[in-house]
Amino acid sequence: MKNNQLIFSKYKNQLLKKGYVVIRNFFNEKESEELKKTIYNVHNKFNEEHSQTKSSSTQVTGLHKYREYWDFICNKKILDTMNGIIGEDVYYLYNSNTAVNTMSQQYNWHRDSACRLFGFGPDWDKDEIYQVVRVGIYLFDSQNTNSGLNIIPNSHRTKYNLDNVLRIVHYRLKNVKNKYVQFFRSTLSKFIGLDVKTNKGDIIIFLANLMHSEIPTKKSGRVAAFLSYGPNNKHSKNYLNYLLMHRKGYAINEEHAKQFSDVLRSKNIFLPLPKKKDNIKGVSIPLSDR
Repeated sequence: MKNNQLIFSKYKNQLLKKGYVVIRNFFNEKESEELKKTIYNVHNKFNEEHSQTKSSSTQVTGLHKYREYWDFICNKKILDTMNGIIGEDVYYLYNSNTAVNTMSQQYNWHRDSACRLFGFGPDWDKDEIYQVVRVGIYLFDSQNTNSGLNIIPNSHRTKYNLDNVLRIVHYRLKNVKNKYVQFFRSTLSKFIGLDVKTNKGDIIIFLANLMHSEIPTKKSGRVAAFLSYGPNNKHSKNYLNYLLMHRKGYAINEEHAKQFSDVLRSKNIFLPLPKKKDNIKGVSIPLSDR
């Protein structure tokens, strides 16, 4: 137990300082394959429901809408690790998704937090430590897909580190059509952030207000799942309100929601759901959700 406490303390220090923690071989081969099988089954169901039977690439949002994922969301190994790192009870925060064979041509740095502009909004208040986290579970080997997660360390704590400045330049050149500028932009992207290559069973825990991006790949085979948890504080409550009241695609029907809430209560990871839409200063809503 003492060794676990020392390990969790080390992980927490890294999470708060750098914004992320990598835990290798978190899931063994059998566990990884079982989860991968579930992801493919839901993936196929999703494609059939959305008339995408020929599609091999899918992102499914809101895993709580699928009973097949309820045990996974409440996975004891994940919860014990999150409780140990955060240092208090954590709760499921409804931002979850899977990605199957998703491919991208370029880096797309972003935050997953409610208030994404650095220093603007309650996510950046200092009265409570920001510990809303995303847990990325990777079920492929980077040597086969050349993918993983690119992160900009410390971007949850400072606005003007070198990587962030380069990212801003990279973003502002996005719509410049000059081929030389675009070549420069493409080259520049290789010097921004840190590529964290992943193997099957690895997880990356990162703060939702950390700048990050999927590592671009043209190869298929990428299978990953993402969950969100946080302690019982204002940041987690704002995050729930943001997802369920400001965003589309996360809510589930009332009866289904009640059953899922009962499951969360049985595992002590249920936070009361918001009943009204709060006015959150600095909230960032993606264009697709407006």
